[in-house]
Amino acid sequence: MNSAPILVVIVNYRTAVMTARAVEAILEEARKRGDTSIIVVDNGSNDGSVEILSGEIARLQATDICTLLALETNLGFAGGNNAGLKHYLETAEHGTSPEYVWLLNPDTVAEEGALSALIDFMRGTPEAGLAGGRCLRTDGSIRPSAFRFHTPVSEFIAALDIGILTKALSNHQLVIPVGLSPIRAEWLSGAHLMIRGCVFERIGGFDARYFLFFEETDFCARAAQAGFEAWHVPASRVVHLGGQATGLTEFGSSPRQPRYWFESRARYFLRHHGIGATHIANLLWLVATPIGKAWAGLRGRPRHDPPSFWRDFLKHNYGRGGLMYQTRQILSQ
Repeated sequence: MNSAPILVVIVNYRTAVMTARAVEAILEEARKRGDTSIIVVDNGSNDGSVEILSGEIARLQATDICTLLALETNLGFAGGNNAGLKHYLETAEHGTSPEYVWLLNPDTVAEEGALSALIDFMRGTPEAGLAGGRCLRTDGSIRPSAFRFHTPVSEFIAALDIGILTKALSNHQLVIPVGLSPIRAEWLSGAHLMIRGCVFERIGGFDARYFLFFEETDFCARAAQAGFEAWHVPASRVVHLGGQATGLTEFGSSPRQPRYWFESRARYFLRHHGIGATHIANLLWLVATPIGKAWAGLRGRPRHDPPSFWRDFLKHNYGRGGLMYQTRQILSQ
């Protein structure tokens, strides 16, 4: 592949048609810029995605700018993006890192200028190591994409979901309200995320032990520890469907939360808060969730928790073989 200074990485898992649409949405802007290459990583889909994507890239006449990397197994979000960056480094001239890496979900459709808005902001804000844009739902409403780091207090607030308490503790709320101007965030959604190449050089890639979820939170935390700022840039906009590969949608009926979500959450909390604070966060969540559900029921307000979420949380963390009995093992990995 060519060694353009801007690399776009899109990781596909059994969403080939959507992935092709994501490529098509950014293709014109990438061509006009002349400094961008795209790599599509198929994450071991084994469903014909490679053939579909190969045909779509040819149909779009994008073989000069877009490379398809087919992996044998599903490495998850972290592993898939790491593989894309590794392929770039192995095939680029002199093995040099890209100046910028834009991670883009396969179930996104970027609006015109989404790439350039992030690049322009990053070049004008040298202290920014990461920048994410506005994610929209199909109805035009805003999907949260700028956040504060998870803490025991934020877990308590989110589990209760009681308006007066949320307002009183707004500085600890997970989701950061966004407006029309760029703002500092602590971590950003990996669905639409620009990262300076020097950040990877300083802290390494994503932690592949996170199969899905919390991997971008962990990455942003490590970047912050290394002195890099994270910013939300609303001028860069994509429509993000969400949950198309995992089935874990934002609203509506979803499957039960998979064990890997609980594993990723435990890894993040243990790594960044320690064993004691993780137990406290778990206890606050377990106590607050039934109260929050009861309060929502009294107010006639729906909650969108996955089925059996409270029981699964208790089982995966404290049931037989629970994650909180493996804390030293998780931390030593």
